[in-house]
Amino acid sequence: MPKNIFLKFGFFALLFLRFSLVLGQPIINFSDTTIKNTEFILSPFSLINSDTINLDENDILIKDSYCAKGQPDVYDALHSFQSRKVDGFGGFLNDKINLGLEKIRLKGFKSDIKKLYIQIDSYTLDVYWFAVVGPSSDNHCYTRIDSRGSANGGRPAVEKQIPSIHLRHSKLIPVKLLEFNNDVLQYYDWKGNKLDTIKKFINIQQYFYKYYDPKFDSLNEITTEIINETKPVIIKPDIKKNNPITYRVKKGDTLSKISKIYHVSVSTIKKNNNLRSDIIQIGQVLKIR
Repeated sequence: MPKNIFLKFGFFALLFLRFSLVLGQPIINFSDTTIKNTEFILSPFSLINSDTINLDENDILIKDSYCAKGQPDVYDALHSFQSRKVDGFGGFLNDKINLGLEKIRLKGFKSDIKKLYIQIDSYTLDVYWFAVVGPSSDNHCYTRIDSRGSANGGRPAVEKQIPSIHLRHSKLIPVKLLEFNNDVLQYYDWKGNKLDTIKKFINIQQYFYKYYDPKFDSLNEITTEIINETKPVIIKPDIKKNNPITYRVKKGDTLSKISKIYHVSVSTIKKNNNLRSDIIQIGQVLKIR
């Protein structure tokens, strides 16, 4: 092959490489239903099939989800696995897992959180989580779960919060359960408005800890006294006063579902919004408190 052909081929190869590098971060243009991208291929969101999660004989699978879409500061709401102070929004993961741990103790076993899976759908802003609780295999009796995290604050922002949650459980021993770190493609601005183009990610980090009480280590069986002493305490969100809370109704919402998110009764929501029935419309803004 003539030498000049090699030179031409090499020139165009270098030109293509330089063009790719100059583009920097990927820019994605998308319509309402289709995402087109020439920089990389986006894999569709695939939810874990809970039927494929292995369970031992006395294990319990706990699963739930919540949606940050329509919430103020959507990416802060995205990692509100329990609840946030500003408005009480969250998935109340701690409460639900702690109740599951109690069920294991009621069976007569020392309880443990064996697995925790978390998935985030970047486009819908849905957060899905799955937890497996069951008899402990290390002789500790785990009775609590807690976590702290950050959106785009990175590891330093998370780690500086950890001492405060350990202080809340000062009589218990913490064991890190999961160090969640996920880059979420940013389809929206922080106010929840859909972007015309996207070229960056929001980094969500959350550290989850499970806690055990060392005084139970020497016991071979779970007694009534232990069950009563370790009974979960549902802590109502410490919501800032005089801060009105509203919620924009999305597809699939019901008053019952919304009431569970904010720990208020259906009748309270109906009273605050002058509703005569349980019928609500997509896009309707409801006053919660």
